[in-house]
Amino acid sequence: MNTFKISRYPQDVTILPNAFLDGYMPHANGEFVKIYLYLLRVSQDPAKSVSLSQIADRMTCTETDVVRAVRYWEKTGLLIVETDEKRNIAGITFADPIKVREETVKEKSSRKAHEDSPSEGGSRPEEPVSKEEPYTLTEDKMAELAGKEDVQELLFIAEKYMSRPLTRTDQQKIFYFLDGLRFSTDLIDYLIEYCVSRGHKSIRYIEKVALAWHDAGIKTVTEARESTGKYHKEYYDIFKALGVNNHNPITAEIRSMDKWLVTYNFPMDVITEACTRTILNTSKPTLGYADGILTNWWNAGVKTVDDIKAQDARREKGKVSGNARGSQSKKSRTPSGSFYNFEQRNYDYKSLEAQLLNMDVGPGEEQE
Repeated sequence: MNTFKISRYPQDVTILPNAFLDGYMPHANGEFVKIYLYLLRVSQDPAKSVSLSQIADRMTCTETDVVRAVRYWEKTGLLIVETDEKRNIAGITFADPIKVREETVKEKSSRKAHEDSPSEGGSRPEEPVSKEEPYTLTEDKMAELAGKEDVQELLFIAEKYMSRPLTRTDQQKIFYFLDGLRFSTDLIDYLIEYCVSRGHKSIRYIEKVALAWHDAGIKTVTEARESTGKYHKEYYDIFKALGVNNHNPITAEIRSMDKWLVTYNFPMDVITEACTRTILNTSKPTLGYADGILTNWWNAGVKTVDDIKAQDARREKGKVSGNARGSQSKKSRTPSGSFYNFEQRNYDYKSLEAQLLNMDVGPGEEQE
């Protein structure tokens, strides 16, 4: 293996502890690392102050991304964040990564020992609420969750993503993700961001994605990113099935494909079959036509390719039966038309002739 040396960087540098590189950077989002490094650089000049908008412009991201990054590092203990009465960031102090890591290790060891000793008051973590079991959220529980600082921050960020005040239903669903599905606030943050970035601000759609993640055993943002990466691959697989290559899907197309993948929860072989039938019937890569096919299948309760084959067999059998009945009916049917639609009469033509020959004649006329 070819190796190389890296020379020491010149002066005017920003020192980054190895504890950060070894223990924190590998598990963090790349955007979060980038913002942490920039904040560290700014901290070298105590007289300099910055705003969220300035950081966002410098890092080519949004202010929300900056807030998310700061909150993430605050949760790890590497940043100590001060806020004003409006909960805006008023100051940031860096903590020593070595000390923070040592304290975290001690805390985890203490918690594990406590959980492994139920007789001393410890208890096992609760399992996530099953989707099949009824879940109720009491007013007391809602008040308890709403009173937590990290949950308040989550609700604030959710409003920013959804560009509107949260309704009571919105809040109940988010609390369900927290308490019912046992999602972390970071995972719910990413969940809402992911759905909104694809044009879906409906809490019902967000819930469908949350339940899909729960069923898939997704518990961390990293696992969620891997899962959504799979969906991105399936977008291109769908276009490939339609005979389209080198095309980046637009928002409207993503909405349609998300409906097939998430709302309808169709496997790829069912979607591919719909794409094949679209090409055969239209000779065009039309998502709208494929959407019509898949919507009809979903309404009919189709879930697998075998269900499609069974539906095709029933339809073919119905056609054969209908043709047979039509042929039989045609044979026994009375001819129709104006020529046949009158009452048939029987005439005595000899009697009519005699009556005509013996007709009375009018005045002044003689019978020949």
